[in-house]
Amino acid sequence: MVVDVRQPAGLSEFYLCEELQRRIWGTDNPVPAHVLIAGHRNGGLLLMAFEDGKPVGFCFGITGRDGNTTYFYNHMLGVVAEARNRGVGYLLKLKLREHVLDTGLNLIKWTYDPLQSRNAALYIGKLGAICRKYAVNYYGEIRDTLNAGYESDRFIAEWWLDSLRVQRRIENGGMRLKLSDVDNKARYALESRVDGCVRKAAKVKLNLESKMVLVEVPWDIGLVKQLNPKFAVDWRTKTRVVFHEYLSRGYVVVDFAVNEDEKRSFYILSKETITNIMTL
Repeated sequence: MVVDVRQPAGLSEFYLCEELQRRIWGTDNPVPAHVLIAGHRNGGLLLMAFEDGKPVGFCFGITGRDGNTTYFYNHMLGVVAEARNRGVGYLLKLKLREHVLDTGLNLIKWTYDPLQSRNAALYIGKLGAICRKYAVNYYGEIRDTLNAGYESDRFIAEWWLDSLRVQRRIENGGMRLKLSDVDNKARYALESRVDGCVRKAAKVKLNLESKMVLVEVPWDIGLVKQLNPKFAVDWRTKTRVVFHEYLSRGYVVVDFAVNEDEKRSFYILSKETITNIMTL
């Protein structure tokens, strides 16, 4: 299938994004077309992905500022279920990167749920974003099928567009790191154990001093929520404590690794300097 990523061709395509949001997130309250239009025409950007002329994904954001730092804030990115695992989200992000670099900016930020391992693999592993901040219940209650059931904790992702780190990952087509590739000096700050049909957050260690620590998250948090909602809440509670502890001590989320045989996912946190991290 050929994917075409572009800006909306007319007003009607902004309205298509309302329906895309309903399909992707199961929400009854999509960001309305008039807000998308206003943002797009005033320093923001809406990009849409089409397969054989049919809309299958989009990303939307605005220009942001934190103190003296100006950046692009990518508020939403989504792909319909039937088009996932085909690189659509990756293409949307690459096209967004081109646009933002053309405006003279070098940083894109966004938030995402740390428990969504599919997103982590794309954002951290493949695109080379990093995370230094963890926000508790960032959006409050989100009433859609994806987020309902627990608080909306978020990582603040930073994508430094022309860093050597990002350039290398794009040139190599992104990374898919296996847990077996991780330095054996890394220590586990959070691990799981099998409990019934799913894995449960179990061992937590908050006093590690190694240069690299591993934090496990669910392979599929949606499945956990479906089979055992209490386990999903427990994953949120335990990972919140672990991430807050290590990020507050100067660790940075730098990579993501998987054990496909056991269906397990791990963030890699490093205490390297940012200068060194930008070359990893």
